[in-house]
Amino acid sequence: MTQAANVARYLPSDSAVLEIDLDAVRANYLTVRNVLGSDVVIAAVVKSDAYGLGLEPLARALWGAGCTFFFVANLEEALRLRAICPFARIAAFHDDYVRFKRIYRLEDILPVINTGEEMEFHFRTVATAPYLLNVDTGFSRLGLSASDLVHFSQKELFLAHQPTILLSHLACSDRSSDTMNDVQKQRFQAARKIVRPLASSLVASAGAWLDRSFHFDVARIGSAIFGLNNAGIQPNPLVPVLRLKARVLAIREISAHEAVGYGATFRARRNTRIAIVAIGYAQGLPWASAGRISVRFGAHSAPVVGRISMEYVTVDVTDVPIELCCPGNWAHFFHDEFCVADLASAIGVNAQEIVMRLGSGCFRTYRQGGGAGADLFEFHRALPAPEAGLPPPGNHAVLGGI
Repeated sequence: MTQAANVARYLPSDSAVLEIDLDAVRANYLTVRNVLGSDVVIAAVVKSDAYGLGLEPLARALWGAGCTFFFVANLEEALRLRAICPFARIAAFHDDYVRFKRIYRLEDILPVINTGEEMEFHFRTVATAPYLLNVDTGFSRLGLSASDLVHFSQKELFLAHQPTILLSHLACSDRSSDTMNDVQKQRFQAARKIVRPLASSLVASAGAWLDRSFHFDVARIGSAIFGLNNAGIQPNPLVPVLRLKARVLAIREISAHEAVGYGATFRARRNTRIAIVAIGYAQGLPWASAGRISVRFGAHSAPVVGRISMEYVTVDVTDVPIELCCPGNWAHFFHDEFCVADLASAIGVNAQEIVMRLGSGCFRTYRQGGGAGADLFEFHRALPAPEAGLPPPGNHAVLGGI
């Protein structure tokens, strides 16, 4: 029995399925690489289980596209990534560096120093080991302050062992005309003069479309790889990565004036056919979607009516041919004409949050090669590490020293 067939035995027929197009992931990576040019190294941000879409399959796809540098959220994710990409450069944004210093060194994980305390510890114990230094230039989150930098610049060890990369994070890069971008760039330039890093990194996904003075040596690209056009570039240079579908569980016929769902927020104006579909906020469909989106059955569109329940939504399929929406058929939420960004816009929430919730709540499948036979199935757990690591990539640009 094939792996797909074996897994399919345990796939409930009423599952909500989030399909991730790995070819689209690779295409978006290459698009951003072309935008930034060969002088800028792209580090793929696959933190939080690759935005909830599965760290291992997404990292494999990106490695195959030539990505050799990754950022993850913490040491646990770094070790998962190291198991499948033994030759990659891996940096962990945040973890207990003081406690896990030995593991960082043994597994060749680059720590990101975020506080003065971590900086002191680093120079007391492993001053010569490579590290990344995060500085705050106006985001007011993690990162050393300007006064911290002045303090450490007076220490001999700090001057003798510059960080491999100095990094910061723009607060308003999705709005190219916002003056905050220039303020942060100027502060970052000032920090570079003090620190004298081997390389510098200021932009994330939206910042890739700012002018080249923001790009420096390394760009940390996450949401753009997953098809999210946070900068609102038109025409959209990115391709959608996600499709979402869920099965119809049952059909109900209700009379005019009958109510549907919690709070009786929808009342039928006519005799109405209602499809009960197996997805709700437990699977990551936002509660605020109620009454604001439609789903597709073939070429037919049908509105979601009533409130979103924990594991169900109700759809008015009165105008849909019954053979397209009978129990067992698929209702398509994300398709060629409606993507995660459209949902985010319709309900006024962040697209990344929707991706995270759906990725964590739905059964995930992966598509590559364009054919239905290329679908890959995965449970909600890390895949076992392969016996042998992935081979080194081809002749792709790698920034020396990082």
